[in-house]
Amino acid sequence: MERAGQRAPTGPIEPLVSVVIATHNRPAVLHQTLRSLVGQTLQDWEAIVVGDACRSETATTVAAFGDARISYIDLPVNFGEQSGPNNIGFARARGRFVAILNHDDLWFPDHLTSMSGWIDATGADVAIARGAVIESAASNGSRHMILGMGRDGFYDPVTTVGFGSAQMIRRTSLPRLGPWRPASQCVCESSQDWLFRAWRKGAVIATMPHLTVLMLHSGKREGSYARDTAQEQEELMDAMDAPDALRLKILGNADEPLLPKRSRYLKRRLLAALGIHQRAREFRRRYRRGAFIAMLRKKRGLPAMPEREPGVEALLARYRGGSAKPEEG
Repeated sequence: MERAGQRAPTGPIEPLVSVVIATHNRPAVLHQTLRSLVGQTLQDWEAIVVGDACRSETATTVAAFGDARISYIDLPVNFGEQSGPNNIGFARARGRFVAILNHDDLWFPDHLTSMSGWIDATGADVAIARGAVIESAASNGSRHMILGMGRDGFYDPVTTVGFGSAQMIRRTSLPRLGPWRPASQCVCESSQDWLFRAWRKGAVIATMPHLTVLMLHSGKREGSYARDTAQEQEELMDAMDAPDALRLKILGNADEPLLPKRSRYLKRRLLAALGIHQRAREFRRRYRRGAFIAMLRKKRGLPAMPEREPGVEALLARYRGGSAKPEEG
């Protein structure tokens, strides 16, 4: 049974693209992200917005678009990170392709058109777009990082980084590739853990040489969940009126990740073939399992991860709080 403010998907039986958007209590940012979706040149899509125990403002923000292609469901209890809401979206998707859009990221207007064409042209299970990591305005002198590069047009387990908002997946491939693992089970980011496991399962993962994604990571912005501001997203959305001019501006202040020397690359490629993910190795040197998401929550101004198995007393404390939901990101 649906709760107030929640709607089931409507519209075509099978849209070309299902867009999955996980969100938690950042309605101003979500509004800008949905603007970038509604402004796509390809309009044959549905959007499944999954709230992670959100306040009512999130439902209001979604409803304000008045677009029957956008559905909203809200988890009654806080999952605590993106993997759970994303997996719900994957399970409910009806499109030929499934695209992920993080609630603080933005797409250029031609993202869905370009990606759906590229995934078909390459016959891939997954496509990754070029994405620019937009440094925080507080990071004086910082340059943007361009991610999503492959090797000869395809995912390289040593060097490729393609975050969620840059991914498009063929829906018929999802049962074979499986869901995202919870962050507590991953050493590195859930999105990169999933890509590596998909590659290990034999997925064809193509990289598209076209900048269509802007990533504004909340983990790089102190207290990003403690305040609901979207000034950076608003300014970038205004600049989307001239997309190539914006691309030139971003690329003019951007760097690519440094590639390892050939001997080191070959060693890491061998380890990847043996199931050892280089990115996970790097994270393991800095964080124990599950510690990365804990660090991000602190940076974002969020409390510790919610208790997965609360006892009776913890449940009583929750329900005595009435309809208020625990904070999370």
